[in-house]
Amino acid sequence: MTVGLLPSLGGGIRELASTGQAPRLVDGYLRPYVRAFRRVLYFSYLPESLAEFTDDRTLLDAVEMLTPGRPTSRTRRAVSMPWVHAASFRACAVLRVFQVTGVIPAILANARFGVPYVTTYGFWYGSLSRPGPKRLVKAVVERVGLRRAAAVIATTEELRARAAARARRVELIPNGVDTRLFAPGAPAANPDGGRRVLYVGRLAPEKNLATLITAAARLPGRRPRLVIVGGGPLEGSLRRQAEAESVSADFRGVVDQRRLPELYASADAFVLASFTEGHPKALLEAMSSGLPCVASDCAGNRSLVTDGATGLLFDPRRPEALTACLHRVLTDPTLAAALGRAARKTAIERYDLAACVEREIALLRTVGARG
Repeated sequence: MTVGLLPSLGGGIRELASTGQAPRLVDGYLRPYVRAFRRVLYFSYLPESLAEFTDDRTLLDAVEMLTPGRPTSRTRRAVSMPWVHAASFRACAVLRVFQVTGVIPAILANARFGVPYVTTYGFWYGSLSRPGPKRLVKAVVERVGLRRAAAVIATTEELRARAAARARRVELIPNGVDTRLFAPGAPAANPDGGRRVLYVGRLAPEKNLATLITAAARLPGRRPRLVIVGGGPLEGSLRRQAEAESVSADFRGVVDQRRLPELYASADAFVLASFTEGHPKALLEAMSSGLPCVASDCAGNRSLVTDGATGLLFDPRRPEALTACLHRVLTDPTLAAALGRAARKTAIERYDLAACVEREIALLRTVGARG
C-alpha cells in the first residue's frame, strides 16, 4: 500500500525544524510508517530534501519527497499539487493530512482521482483569526475538508464532537509523546541554586506569556528563574516586561526536540498559560517528564490535566491565580512530586506516541483498503 503525507498549509519538514519539531515527524511518524507501508510519499510545500534532517539510509531510501522546484506561494502550491504530482497522487491508496489546514490538495486529489484521505482535526483554527475574509475562508476549508474526509482523527473529545457534526467517520486519537525520550531524569544542578519554571512554545499573543511574567513577579520571597523556549513576535516585548518587573528570564530561542528532555529535567515546574489550546504537545512532554504542571483552564489543557491530580489549572485572565498555583508547587515538594508522578502515569497510559501512531496506521490501512 502507498500512503501520501500532506503537511499543514505551507508546511514541510524545514518548517517543523524551525520550531524544533522535525525529529517528532522523522522519528515518531516516518519510521513506523516506513515499516507499515510499502511506499511513503511526502508532499512538501518547500524546496527541501529528507537528507537535510536525517542520515538514516533506511528512511532516505523508503520516503519519496515531492517538492516544488522553487519557492512558491502556499495557496498556489496547494491548488497545483494534484496536477504537478498527478501520477504520485494517483498511486496513493490513502492520503494522510496532518492538519485540517492542509486538506486543499487532498480535496482536489479526491475529486480528481478518487483517492480517500484522513485528516487530523487538532485545533479550531478559525478561532485564532479576527472576524473577516480570512476567518471565513478557514471556516469553509474546515467544513469542506471534514465533510469530504474518509475519516477524521480528532485529538480531544470536544474536537471529536465538533467534527462529528460534519464528518462521516471520526476517531478519537490524541496527540502522543515519546514516553521513553521524555522521562523523569536526575534533576540537573542549577548553578545559582534557584528554582526554574519552564515554558515551551511559540511567543505569540494567544500563549499569554505576559501573565506568566506578571505572576512570577508577584511571588513572595526569592523569585524563580523563567526559562522560555521558543520563538515568536513577542520576544522583544516580553524581554522588556521581564526587565521592568525584575523577573529573571532566560530566553533560549527554538530548541531541537531531542535537546528538550534536559531542559525539562532542569526545571522545577512547567507552565502553559494560553488563552486557547488544541491538544498541546509541550504539556504532554512536561507531563511525561514527571514535572508538576500548571496550565490555564482552557479546553485543550483540561483534556490533559485533572486539576489537583495530574496538575493545577488556573484562570488565564487572573495573574494572581497563576501566582498562587506556582507558589503551591514551588513550596510544597510533596504536592509537586505527587502531581509529577500522576502526570507521568497518565502520559504512559493514554498518550504514548508509538501506541497512538499504531492506531493511526490501522485506520489508514482500513481506509486505503476500502478506497
